[in-house]
Amino acid sequence: MTTLPRTARSLRPTLDTLFHIDYDWWSKGDRDLRVYLRSHLCAEHRALMAESGENLDMIDWVDPRTAEVKRRDGLVQIMRTHCSQRPDYIAEHTSIVDAAFRVFLVNDNEPLTPRQLADRIERDPETVLKTLAGKPVYQGLRPI
Repeated sequence: MTTLPRTARSLRPTLDTLFHIDYDWWSKGDRDLRVYLRSHLCAEHRALMAESGENLDMIDWVDPRTAEVKRRDGLVQIMRTHCSQRPDYIAEHTSIVDAAFRVFLVNDNEPLTPRQLADRIERDPETVLKTLAGKPVYQGLRPI
């Protein structure tokens, strides 16, 4: 009998496993990423968007380091440049899932370990791992 090697997906994530937002998770099933992104805007920008009715899909953004014009998601760009600078962007009452999602939004979805996430959201690394590595996938947060 031949034993097949365990795939990366079948291995239990650890405190050193890299996680990210899996945007493919959002495109599968009946999920609306735009609605969820809007929920992460600060109160000021939620009010402005409700007033204007704008959706801010894709915008041209100039990289300040390279002067290169890039296409970016307008909602995410507002979160990076304004909302994430507010002291309540990640507050004590923010859930681990929402806090981790906000970190990934701001860091351009650069993969992070539960230890690194815990440092940024001021939570226990083991709790972060248990939350993100459980059977249900929350908001597309998955190991790489």
